[in-house]
Amino acid sequence: MTLNRISPEAARLARRPVLQAAVTADARCGDQERYRDLLDRNRSSPPAVWAAQQAAAQMLCAGCPVRPACEELALRYGEGDRSSNDLVRGGRRGQELAIDREIRQSGRLAAATAADGQRFAELAAAGREQYTLAYTMEPGTITKTGLRRDLVERIGAMAMRAADRGEAWEIAVHDTSGADATDEFAFAHGDFEVPPVAA
Repeated sequence: MTLNRISPEAARLARRPVLQAAVTADARCGDQERYRDLLDRNRSSPPAVWAAQQAAAQMLCAGCPVRPACEELALRYGEGDRSSNDLVRGGRRGQELAIDREIRQSGRLAAATAADGQRFAELAAAGREQYTLAYTMEPGTITKTGLRRDLVERIGAMAMRAADRGEAWEIAVHDTSGADATDEFAFAHGDFEVPPVAA
């Protein structure tokens, strides 16, 4: 249940956990360390070598299904500098990202970053936050209410394993306001390890 494609508009509207989950699950560059030499400039490289690396990095990013999510993360969290040409993120040079962040999209990005910070603060304070997890199996719909985040992850992971076997479907999580919160949970992105149950 990974995000195979994400549009630029969806990336601009997404919360940071959704963006990060998309990049982690579906980025063409996969493990970032493996591509560090391509995406980040080695200071000792001559300009001609870096220009070729940049072009190769931009080609790699061009076909990436989550390129907009990667670009949005770089814009929101300060990657790139107007005074140096030393990286490529989401197919864009660091200088381009810095100009967008500081001039072209400063208001929108400040609002998005503030909203992410607010959401993280809410989640940090929300050890008491409760969710409703629902999924359908052959006997009917199963609904679990009043769940803590860690329990949603555990039960959601079990439901996803059942879905992989064709035994469950329509897995969804809603917060106390009734808003869909499924994408905020790791189990929904297929890269989940079962956590210990909190006391």
